[in-house]
Amino acid sequence: MNALHSNHDLFAYYAPFESQEVLRQLLYERYQKTTSLQEKASEYSYQNTPVFHYEWMIGRNYWMEGLNASLLIKPLLLFYGLTHLLKGIILLTDPMYPASAEVLAHGVTSRKRKKKGYTFLEDEVKVQKKGFFPHFAYYLFHMEHLPHTKWKMADLLIFAKDMASLYFDVKGTSHCMRVEQKHASIKLYGKQTIHQDMLSTLQNALYAYNLPVKDIVHLESQSVTFTVDQDKANKKPLLLTYHNKHYLPPSFPKKLHQLPDMCLHFLLLYNLSMICRYEGEWWGEVMTQQYSEDYPIIKHYLAVAERSVPALFATFFHK
Repeated sequence: MNALHSNHDLFAYYAPFESQEVLRQLLYERYQKTTSLQEKASEYSYQNTPVFHYEWMIGRNYWMEGLNASLLIKPLLLFYGLTHLLKGIILLTDPMYPASAEVLAHGVTSRKRKKKGYTFLEDEVKVQKKGFFPHFAYYLFHMEHLPHTKWKMADLLIFAKDMASLYFDVKGTSHCMRVEQKHASIKLYGKQTIHQDMLSTLQNALYAYNLPVKDIVHLESQSVTFTVDQDKANKKPLLLTYHNKHYLPPSFPKKLHQLPDMCLHFLLLYNLSMICRYEGEWWGEVMTQQYSEDYPIIKHYLAVAERSVPALFATFFHK
């Protein structure tokens, strides 16, 4: 399979919907499933079909251009592409989009760059109460109240698909707690002394990572063993795997609220596109001189995103 054919396959699931009539029928069926939209389902479907069609035409073109673009401008093209694709897909659940000007803004802001000592991994974005990001998070993923207002890039990147191994290759594991899981117990290994007054915090935080624990079995200077609460252990733990060992992310014991993958990629690509546009000196040096730890992580993330993000949209087209 040649590269060109492989790239077009990223959106192969959309092929039937390039017909506006097939797309209109999809919109009509979705509106019919929502009681409040049934009366105007036909009107909304005719109204939104060309909007959806051209948003996806433009979005896919941006994305395809981004695949072949240099790293210097790739984040910009991918973010523009993602935004257009989302503006189309949101019409499946919100036929009135955009009902007001406030949902046209990104809904996310990035902080001012620090001239010295700035690293992408430590950078943050802030989610606004209104704007496109909280709007699509609600309509596409039912996230009525976003759990955080600020998100650190490292916390987002480390849970992006295929990113954990490279992150640990670059940053090491010394800043993360290692976890040994057995059927009835969980043992945490810290790099620093684990004090008695930390145990309650650790227990509460483990619940947020789908590791419900009850009693403390054993406490040593740099490790602690808990019994597992079997009645509540019904979700996959949010652990990172590296060389067949399991780790908690560096943000632990800060409570983690995992975002849907689409939201995660939006925040990462938003910030990278802003840096690409407005921090030309820093961005140019990192991308061309390749001297910092940020370079391999950003490069690998963009390679992951350009392959995996299109696939995230496929489920929206299942009838």
